[in-house]
Amino acid sequence: MKGERYLPRIQKASIPEDGVWATYLEKPVLFLSIPEWQEVIESNDEATRFVWMFDREQDAYLFCFQCLSGQEYAIAFPKEHAGMLLRDERSYELFSFFITSKELEEVTESSNLLQIHDISLQRHPKAGW
Repeated sequence: MKGERYLPRIQKASIPEDGVWATYLEKPVLFLSIPEWQEVIESNDEATRFVWMFDREQDAYLFCFQCLSGQEYAIAFPKEHAGMLLRDERSYELFSFFITSKELEEVTESSNLLQIHDISLQRHPKAGW
């Protein structure tokens, strides 16, 4: 699988209910709350392959990934909603996603999180943002 290009087959994406930038081990992390993902977060599945896409019609970036289990997921970042998080200066360097199904205020050190590391967003030329 290493070096193989990931082409997602997923047909729907979830929009985070909330998000906030933080620093963990001196690296930027984007915490996201996606309540409908409780099952994957509790399963401790691990993301192995991912890719960014841009949906021109929806004016949204899509982060698509596949887990070890083979399940695929996608996060939508519409420009005027979650996309605002991607305009933060920290999104221009390598960062991580820490995803919870809880409200962000409820997350503790013992909370299950789906962690995806070493993410780099290549801006789409047609996006303009």
